[in-house]
Amino acid sequence: MITDVNPLDIASHVLNLCDSDAELQRVGHELLLFQERNLFDLLRYLKYLTDIMTANKLIWGVGRGSSVASFVLYLLGVHRINSLHYELDPAEFLR
Repeated sequence: MITDVNPLDIASHVLNLCDSDAELQRVGHELLLFQERNLFDLLRYLKYLTDIMTANKLIWGVGRGSSVASFVLYLLGVHRINSLHYELDPAEFLR
């Protein structure tokens, strides 16, 4: 069995994708919410999944439901709705 001994530091990865102080603030807030719910492994998996889908030129939807309220998921490429631009509350996703 092969295991990844150095899993991706998902928090650092997502923070490095930010272009402004407002984005850093929003991502920091959302990462705390994900961490409180022990969901960092889910974020790592979603990054892996979107990377595989992109590499294989698979198409997925723009985004739907409450997931579009997460700016972190937007940065990871899970959906294409910039929740920071539309001022969507991340609590809508992580209730």
